Amino acid sequence: MAGETISRLGTLEWFKLSVKRHPDFGHLQVLYLGWRFADPSEAKLRCVEDSVRATSTQVAWRVDTSRRNRLLAPALILAEGANPAGSPGFDERVEAARQDQMFCAQAWDDLDAILRTLGEFTATREDPQEG
Repeated sequence: MAGETISRLGTLEWFKLSVKRHPDFGHLQVLYLGWRFADPSEAKLRCVEDSVRATSTQVAWRVDTSRRNRLLAPALILAEGANPAGSPGFDERVEAARQDQMFCAQAWDDLDAILRTLGEFTATREDPQEG
């Protein structure tokens, strides 16, 4: 669903969604959604960011645009500054967040809500791949 929804904005060159549950231990994983459009634009990025802002969520969210691949993730795991996902301490923030299974569950619920909002936004545009 996530890849299908975001691809309504344009052809995806790369896409990754973290695995919901650890394959061996069964606990919820920390959520992130990464993508790269074949033809990126500010309008497409704004549509994703607007969807995040327009959605009532349980945890705070951010879109990291510091690299070629875009990353939607809970703000808790992203540092401030020039490289939020690649900053020192990222792995430690992810591990601390993973230990809070309520946080992980809330983030997964939030992603569903954000994707529903994005789906509604793209459905109301004449050509969601324009811009």
